[in-house]
Amino acid sequence: MNHYLILCRSVTQAQRARLLLHNAGISCQIYRAPAGLSRRGCGYVVRIRESDYAQAARLLQASPIRPVKWFLEDSRGLSELH
Repeated sequence: MNHYLILCRSVTQAQRARLLLHNAGISCQIYRAPAGLSRRGCGYVVRIRESDYAQAARLLQASPIRPVKWFLEDSRGLSELH
């Protein structure tokens, strides 16, 4: 199953994103960002199912929470979305 990773600058931003998505009925988890995803060397990702991508993107775009980047996690690994 494919997932999307939403890269956030801090654990606080990731927690806010998770709460927003959770309140909209989107299941998600917070993890430390895998090595190499964040230029600053730290960061957190919110992981969502592929089927929730469109709704999550709309919710975050309409909120003051600004993810740094979005990534698709599939059988080939991670690929950044533009």
